[in-house]
This record gives sequence, C-alpha cells and structure tokens, in this order.
Amino acid sequence: MSIQLHHITLIVDNINQAQDFYTKHFGFKPLEKDNLDYGGAFLVMNEEQQLHLAELPDAPASFRGHFCLRVSNFNELFWRFKELELLDIEAWQKMRELPNGCVQFYIRDPSGNLVEINSFPEDRDRIDPKIFEQPEWGGTPYSYAEQRE
Repeated sequence: MSIQLHHITLIVDNINQAQDFYTKHFGFKPLEKDNLDYGGAFLVMNEEQQLHLAELPDAPASFRGHFCLRVSNFNELFWRFKELELLDIEAWQKMRELPNGCVQFYIRDPSGNLVEINSFPEDRDRIDPKIFEQPEWGGTPYSYAEQRE
C-alpha cells in the first residue's frame, strides 16, 4: 500500500487574507478552482501536496490542532514571525527540540489556525543560537532529545 498526503484543509475567516499569508510567507502558489460551493482557495505547496482554505463561518479554527511545515529557512522564518509578533506559545507552552534534532516553533495564521514550523534534522547546527535565548521561550528550548554525542 502506498499512502501520500495530498492536501490539508484549514477553516479560515477571510480567504483573501489567508491566501496572502501563505503565498507571502511560504511561497505557496494559487491553483485556480472554479465552481466551488463554498468560499475557498487551493494552494500548491509542492509537486505533490496542497493546502486548501475554506471560509466557513460556522467552523472555528482549532486551538491545538495543527499542521507542520519542515523548512530549510528556519532562522529566517523564526525572526520574521517574531518581528510580526506571530509566535504562539499558548498551545504547547514552549519551543522544543525533537529527538531527531529538529527544532520547532508555532505560529497562528490570520484566522487563528496553528502552524508548526520545523527545521530539518541535518540543519540543527545551523540554527541561530540567539533563537534559543529569546525571552518568550524561557531561554534554552525544552528538549526531550537524548544527549547528543
């Protein structure tokens, strides 16, 4: 059996604002879809995956439910979202280092959907050390990773 994630759908309260957010900060490309029976937008993340946005006012965003983007420009995005005051520590309380060496933080999109941003494990040594000193994270990031050799 072969399984592949095709798309994620997020509920948003403003399609244009949400589409602008994901195209501007992550470079997703709009995919034209006519005749949707709801307010929606489809964005191409890569050759195999999409993000679908649905404007459905009776369905709020989740507080802890999220999707994760593993990015090669972790430092750049961290500092950008910090400057924009979009970092979120309410849902999971702290920045973490995962057992494989990924470092993660969370942001909220304009509709309040939670997005996890992860570094690639092989980029761990290239993470800006000043990120681990930020006051909103309480200094050194939480790590449940085993001590590295």
